[in-house]
Amino acid sequence: MNIGFYHDAAGTRESGGIAVYTQRMAAELSRNHDVYLYTRAGDVAAVLEGSDVTVVETPPIDSTAASVLERVAPLTSQDVKKLEMTGWGVRNGVFEHIETTLDVLFTFQFLDDLLVSNLVDVPTVYAFHSLSTVGLGSKLRDALSQTERVLANSEPTARRISETFGYDVDEIVYPGVDHEQFNPSATPAIESEDPIVLFVGRLVAEKGIFDLLEAVSRVEEPVELRVVGHGDADAVRARCRELDIEDSVILEGVVAHTDLPGYYAGADVFCLPTYDESFGMANVEAMACGTVPVTTTLAGIQTYATHEENSLLVEPGSPSDLADALETLLVDPATRRTLGQQARADARQFSWREQARTLERFCAEMLGVPVSSDAVSKRPIELQTP
Repeated sequence: MNIGFYHDAAGTRESGGIAVYTQRMAAELSRNHDVYLYTRAGDVAAVLEGSDVTVVETPPIDSTAASVLERVAPLTSQDVKKLEMTGWGVRNGVFEHIETTLDVLFTFQFLDDLLVSNLVDVPTVYAFHSLSTVGLGSKLRDALSQTERVLANSEPTARRISETFGYDVDEIVYPGVDHEQFNPSATPAIESEDPIVLFVGRLVAEKGIFDLLEAVSRVEEPVELRVVGHGDADAVRARCRELDIEDSVILEGVVAHTDLPGYYAGADVFCLPTYDESFGMANVEAMACGTVPVTTTLAGIQTYATHEENSLLVEPGSPSDLADALETLLVDPATRRTLGQQARADARQFSWREQARTLERFCAEMLGVPVSSDAVSKRPIELQTP
């Protein structure tokens, strides 16, 4: 099968959860199929460099044009990037390439799906990675998209889609973990004289970062918090000063996904006190490394996390309960080891290879072709230059 993935940021090293999902699915499927990733030019992700994925790049966004568009239209910077990527693709043969090469194309964000599904006749599939709110964009995609098949990344997301739009998803394909890369034997990238709590995620309130800061301020035991991710770092630093914990918190900034195993392996506890998560891949990555997550009781998280068996779960928005859970693990290495071993075992069911097989079967059934283990030879790309 000739399978395509369309995502503006999935080709680069500094990528979020959806982009990592796209990269890994493309890389796994490229073992047996002809796979193309349509994305913006950038520092190519290592997982793609080591795969048979053909990366079709569009130029980086024109920041001047983006600033003008953001001022005159109700668009986010990401919307502008997507519009410019699509416009360049229309002018330079990308969509002709999609039309003549692919059997199926996957999109992952509403504007991509809305635009691309109306520009090509190739069957398109939209993969939902969350549906916590239903805004204008989601409604427009549902009304105007030409996509007939949809996927979800978890059962809670699938239920939300059914309740909101009145139809069932065609398949659930969970995120996964590379267990050769994410495991307890990874070389620690962080160390401290005090126990380390690790946070990986965007520095925004809905990820619970400010609840975590308050919880750390309440923990009586010495502790060091390492924060990995991008977002409002100034607000995080300001809150640390207010809580008088600035000496106990280190902001690591953005870390390449390939470097994260060392952070999980170096931490004593992982914490993601999120308010909104359809799955929470960072929790499973920590579990794969044998690091116990302290996280929240969201339905998507409880797909894999069981309180006091492989994790500790608290209600979102409760810094005091979060502090108690952290302290429980920080003072008891034996409990950390027991829960960590079970976490590692339970994370095994979520591998990129198994999830890619689910996606492969979905494609084969949709296209009416048998699933083959034989690799398909690559076609050359011939695109016009701008």
